[in-house]
Amino acid sequence: MPSPTTALQVITDALYLVRAIGVDQTLTNQETSDCLRKLNDLIESWSTQKLQVYGLSNQTFNTVAGQDTYTIGTGGDWNTDWPPIISEPAYATVLQVTYPYVSITQEQYNLIFVKGQTGFGTDQVQYYLYVNEFPLGKITLWPVPAAIFPITFSISRTLSQVATAATVMNFPPGYINAFVYQLAPMLAPLFGRPVPEDVRRDGEKYFADVKRLNRRPVVMNYDVALTNNWNNWMWR
Repeated sequence: MPSPTTALQVITDALYLVRAIGVDQTLTNQETSDCLRKLNDLIESWSTQKLQVYGLSNQTFNTVAGQDTYTIGTGGDWNTDWPPIISEPAYATVLQVTYPYVSITQEQYNLIFVKGQTGFGTDQVQYYLYVNEFPLGKITLWPVPAAIFPITFSISRTLSQVATAATVMNFPPGYINAFVYQLAPMLAPLFGRPVPEDVRRDGEKYFADVKRLNRRPVVMNYDVALTNNWNNWMWR
């Protein structure tokens, strides 16, 4: 199905797949409301899955001298949409030179001996920890910035929720068809209908097609301290 199309058309096509409504049958207001809620549940679920969200949005924020932790989300220190996922690395650009910052886990951050250590010069930050608390996430920088400078993060988009049945859904190729086939099994129980096996099978196929569309290559990294200019390896 081509995009854009309305949310009602997506719901109707999903119900056709499980034979919950006929060609000339219309939904009641309550049925439409229930189906719309399920569609938004599906969209919200996809927003938590890295391969279901198309594209990354580079967003730049300013640090504060002496501040290591920042809230991010609507109304936070860094005011933007709440990011479910932040892809590494982040980076800062100082005097037209880019400095990458690597993400670490909570466990790795806990092992840092001096968490209040302050950065210096252009080497302001080396690592960042993102904790996706809700409604505001938290980003902790280490070492602590000693000055104001811009830092850029690659943030996964959040798929837009549907306000009404008349809302136009505009997504990249393949998304609408995947929505229809993934929504059908969610709506079938509301109407007491079984889900045909071919609908489940095709739904998995279209779901995989979208994930392939958003697949990003995996690049192997290693700590630069493992090597040096004389090609000697350091076990530490």
